[in-house]
Amino acid sequence: MATLRLNLIGDGIDLTGAIKNTLQEKFGRLEKYLGDDEEREVFADVIVRKEKYRASVEIVIYNVFDHTLRIKKETDDLYTAVDYVVDAAEKQLRRLKDKVQNQAKREAQKAKRQITFVEEEVREKPIEIIEVEPELYKPITVEDAVIRLLGSNREFFVFCNVETGNAAVVYKRKDGNIGLIEMPSCK
Repeated sequence: MATLRLNLIGDGIDLTGAIKNTLQEKFGRLEKYLGDDEEREVFADVIVRKEKYRASVEIVIYNVFDHTLRIKKETDDLYTAVDYVVDAAEKQLRRLKDKVQNQAKREAQKAKRQITFVEEEVREKPIEIIEVEPELYKPITVEDAVIRLLGSNREFFVFCNVETGNAAVVYKRKDGNIGLIEMPSCK
């Protein structure tokens, strides 16, 4: 935690050891709201005024999260004024610390959300045409063509039908059956 360095100033009152100890103790509660940096020191002026029947306590905290806070309370009793100022300072510092932390979280989330688009070269693979010579030289039956089709990993088989003398194709259908296409003469 950051440390709070108090500059105690008495205006119209002598600050005795008891008053100084009370001020140090009460304002020491504010250190937990000053941030987590242990090497950082935050300076504050505590001005205690006493006029006839009124006592006022004012604190000015410098450079806490890039802000300066000024709080002043006036009551009949000095110690009550100190308590009021500490409570008000605690409330303001808590709000300020939450605001700074929420802003840091929002900035971190915003940085995560930023998407960097990288354009990649898209190289289309040229389509190769691979010639497959059909087995039209030996005419076979449709049943033999189906057996050859099922025995291979092909989707279709082109052959010359022995019964008709025409070119034909047997193919695997999506429904699991075998299709047959007859074409005009192979010769």
